[in-house]
Amino acid sequence: MSLPVAPADAPAPADGPQRSSLRGAYGAVGFMAFVELISGIHQGFLPPLLPELGSLHGTSAGAVGWVVSMQLLSAAVAVPVLTKLGDMYGHRRLLRIAVAVTLAGAVLIALAPSMPVVLAGRFLMGPLSAWLPLEIAIVHDRIRGEGARRAIGLLIGCMLAGFALGSVLGGWVQGLTGDVRLTLLLPAVLTLACLVVTFRLIPESVVRAARRLDGPGFVGLAAGLLLLQFPLSQVATVGWGATRVWLPLLLAALVLGVWGWWELRTPEPAIDLRALASLRIWPVILASMMYAIALFGSQSPNSTFLGTESSHGYGFGLSASGIAWATLPQTLTAVVGAQLHTRIARRLGLRGSVALGAVVLALGYGAVVVHDSDLTFFVLAIAVGGFGNGLLSGGLPSLVAENAPEDQTGIAAGLYNTVRTLAGGLAGGVFAVVLGNMVLAGTDIPAATAYHLVWGCCAAAGVVAALLALFVARGGTTVEEKKH
Repeated sequence: MSLPVAPADAPAPADGPQRSSLRGAYGAVGFMAFVELISGIHQGFLPPLLPELGSLHGTSAGAVGWVVSMQLLSAAVAVPVLTKLGDMYGHRRLLRIAVAVTLAGAVLIALAPSMPVVLAGRFLMGPLSAWLPLEIAIVHDRIRGEGARRAIGLLIGCMLAGFALGSVLGGWVQGLTGDVRLTLLLPAVLTLACLVVTFRLIPESVVRAARRLDGPGFVGLAAGLLLLQFPLSQVATVGWGATRVWLPLLLAALVLGVWGWWELRTPEPAIDLRALASLRIWPVILASMMYAIALFGSQSPNSTFLGTESSHGYGFGLSASGIAWATLPQTLTAVVGAQLHTRIARRLGLRGSVALGAVVLALGYGAVVVHDSDLTFFVLAIAVGGFGNGLLSGGLPSLVAENAPEDQTGIAAGLYNTVRTLAGGLAGGVFAVVLGNMVLAGTDIPAATAYHLVWGCCAAAGVVAALLALFVARGGTTVEEKKH
């Protein structure tokens, strides 16, 4: 299947209306950046408040863990459905719906009288994960080439900055109010502001996919993704041998196999698998999986390593606030990397920028495998990895959007998000098993070699992602190579 490729540098608008339209598009990016800042605050705000939320509703740590899992389960279904509908009916229209549903979820969580209602609210938060893919589709509908890359980098940089701000803001506001319900109303108020922005200040996309909804395809995809995401959210606590892990995984393989058979035979599929099989797409999707393994799989191990008492032969014995400060430089360098990826892509090409980010990420994790006994070195090493994370987080969505068919940008960006989440969940489960089984004699504390294995896998994932990015460059016509 021939995939249309957007020109790298759209010609300068010649007349006033075109120029005005372009200025309006760039102005809208600023408003979408605000929306992504709030999205990041949402993602960072809740985790520090989970203990207080559990105490408020009298639930165990295991039950509180479902607060995180429920949103992931919902996102697994919501993202591909909302982004595909955005391709068909307008990305701004679906962004409005996603923000409105997220607002309802945020209010429900804050005012919930019990934990089941909190979980219902978290399920309504699933569309939060669709905000960015829908915005990327709006950007690519309005802007081309380097301008689109800069815009996407800004959106992702704001999301990362929002995450860092939210992780600090949640605890700080809770300290001021002393009431977790009142604290949780803040994200709801911010989301209301986002809803106003989507109705007043963000333009609609123009390109539309065919308006035939592949009902069986979406049902099969949703069922398969739920069957995948549920066991991945449980494996860290119950292990791979539990029936509620391996049985859903087996069913997921069966359902997705039948779903793939259907998608290849229906004329207007939910997901165009033949397009995904292009050399312009599948290496990027695999690279995003490798990136997710390194990014999400290492988050919990990094925190537990930093918090382990040095009397065990490793670790730094940091408190929760100390861990937050130690990992803050990693987030800040990621913001910088996301902003600089366009400049680097201008010199190296977009594939080269992504490959460089993956190599830098690998170097950061490789460094802590070699030397993990000095806190300053550890913080600097993961900060280096954070810069690579920023280059990847800015470059990969641009790579996906530029290589997707023009009328499938939304679903392509949504699939990137979904695959990244699934790969991160898989890595988190595998690494939890590693840390749970490679322990110090007579204890349940992971051995240093377990952490080295995890970081080594993260470094290897970075190397594989770099090779995949270079393979894309060799495999097909790239945007940078396309001559005008």
